[in-house]
Amino acid sequence: MKSKAPRQTVCNIPTNDPKDPYCGGKLKKISDLDPEAKKAAGPGKDVFRCQKCKTLYVDESPYALAKK
Repeated sequence: MKSKAPRQTVCNIPTNDPKDPYCGGKLKKISDLDPEAKKAAGPGKDVFRCQKCKTLYVDESPYALAKK
């Protein structure tokens, strides 16, 4: 699980392909997580998944609204 930068909309995982140095998949907010992933993300954090490589990102931005 990686930390998502403020206003980040695409995945930045490096690849081995010289033509595409980064994954570049769009990040989509997900709501159905297993309990271990929710615990790892932290309480009230938004979790995003890359649609291409399935990497999970957690929104650590101070601008993100904390849910209660």
